Amino acid sequence: MTEFDSKKHDRIYLVQIEDYQNVELIDFKNGEFSGSLTHSVWTINRKGIRKDSIIQKITIPNSMAEKLISELNNNGFGNLKDCNEVENCISGLDGTTTFFKAIKNGEINTASYWELESDYYYNLDKIKAPAEVIKARKLISIINAEFDLSKQFQDFLNRLPIGRYSFSMQIMKKG
Repeated sequence: MTEFDSKKHDRIYLVQIEDYQNVELIDFKNGEFSGSLTHSVWTINRKGIRKDSIIQKITIPNSMAEKLISELNNNGFGNLKDCNEVENCISGLDGTTTFFKAIKNGEINTASYWELESDYYYNLDKIKAPAEVIKARKLISIINAEFDLSKQFQDFLNRLPIGRYSFSMQIMKKG
C-alpha cells in the first residue's frame, strides 16, 4: 500500500479482500488520480508450507480511479463503521473478510466485514442485514460495476502455471 503523504495526497482508499486481493485508489492534491488492483498467492510445498509469493498488479486507468473515488466518496466510504460497532452485524472466524481503509488529512478510518456479500448467516439467525452492511455491499458493487473482482481473481488463478498455491485459508492444486 502507498504510504500517505499529506503534501502529495488528498485521500487514499483501500479495499482488501482477505490477504489475496487489494484495490488501491489515490486522489492527489494536484488533481490527478491513480489506482491499482493487486492479486497475491503463495506457492506451497507438499506439506502446505508457504514458499514464495506470486503477485499481479494491474494499473487502474486514471479516469476510472477518479470515477471510483468520487462514487465511493458519495456513498460514505470515508465514514464506514466497523462491523464491531454495528448492532446485529455478524462476524466469524472462517470465511472471507473484506477490509475498507480510508485515509484523508492523515486521519484513518478502517472497517471490516465478514462474509460481506452473503446473507446466509443473517437468514440463519432470522435477522435483517444491518444498514451499514448494505452500505458496505454498495461500495463493493460500485467497484464490481467497473471490473468484477471475483472474475479478475479467477482469471489470475487460471493463468498460474501448474503447481500448489495458497491464498486466504485455501490450498489449490493446479494441474
